[in-house]
Amino acid sequence: MLLEIAEIEVRPGAEDRFASAMRDAGIAHLATCEGVVSARFGRGVENPSKFTFNVVWTSMEAHQNARTLEAFGRFRACFGDLSVGGAMSHYVMDEAVEGRSA
Repeated sequence: MLLEIAEIEVRPGAEDRFASAMRDAGIAHLATCEGVVSARFGRGVENPSKFTFNVVWTSMEAHQNARTLEAFGRFRACFGDLSVGGAMSHYVMDEAVEGRSA
């Protein structure tokens, strides 16, 4: 498994539009890409203009191949004009152990 952690900086004043675009359609488009195990996004507490995506992929190859998919294009289109930059890191993951909520 591969964990992708992406940080997206959003134009000041566009944060709520970005969050709505992700909730309404963006994250669902990403989740339909072949190779996606799970996908989540969140908004920064200290910097509300920064968002993170945490995506678990079956492999780096699946992640790279997804960039050519129509669903990935629809995901990117949801926020392309709202972002001003970002960074991405990838991590090979060991097996997960699920915790228990109290």
